[in-house]
Amino acid sequence: MRLKDKVAIITGGASGIGKATADMFAAHGAKIVIADINPKAIETAVGDLQAHGVTAAGHLCDVANRDDTHALMKAVHTQFGQIDILINNAGISRYKSFADATSADWDPVLAVDLKGVFFCSQAVAPFMRERSYGRIVNISSALGTGAAPHNTAGSPGGSAAYASAKAGVIMLTKTLARELSPDGITVNCVAPGSFLTEFSSSTRTPEQVEEHLEYRRKHLLLRRVGTLTELATVILFFASEDSSYVTGQTLNVDGGRSDRI
Repeated sequence: MRLKDKVAIITGGASGIGKATADMFAAHGAKIVIADINPKAIETAVGDLQAHGVTAAGHLCDVANRDDTHALMKAVHTQFGQIDILINNAGISRYKSFADATSADWDPVLAVDLKGVFFCSQAVAPFMRERSYGRIVNISSALGTGAAPHNTAGSPGGSAAYASAKAGVIMLTKTLARELSPDGITVNCVAPGSFLTEFSSSTRTPEQVEEHLEYRRKHLLLRRVGTLTELATVILFFASEDSSYVTGQTLNVDGGRSDRI
């Protein structure tokens, strides 16, 4: 029970990486708050947790909206009396070839994937500071680390908005660690590589998903796609006391990408 009685907020927690993390945290004794933009998915995720005896709550939140994030943290603090862990997982992608990309392809991605991390961290900080304790874990991506992107949307630059936002998350992790460490709050980052989630197919056809995964397998030292349990285990490390002397760091969880090693 590495998180017994800890209150953990997981943005984008109703599906994919967020849901796997919620399940992992619940198994280690945490009280779970699912923050998401999909009300039906929130209801299902919270219901699943409660059916297994987990203390869980759901909150509708657009992380790109500063007012929403601050209202979320106040509501959770009022309900539980504390906030111990924040997992900044909510994210979107808008892949478009380099030549055709517009503001409509860039702005939402930076708003959710980067600005949302800042707003949520800003909103939770006062509640963590008052207890001199907190764990913030940001979810970046292999594409934010300098790993070579695959040909996306017909162009190597097709993932430019997403890669840029995720690179920003890594630097934001470092700056937030400097800001919050005097108050007993650690800030770390996980950069996932190839994992199959709903997100993987949100902008791809089934054929494109399989082609993408096959390309990835060939360039991974472990020659396979990761499981969400493997990823959630690393997020658990940063959220628990096991990482009490670690802050400002990014850990690549990518099966050994040969284009970076």
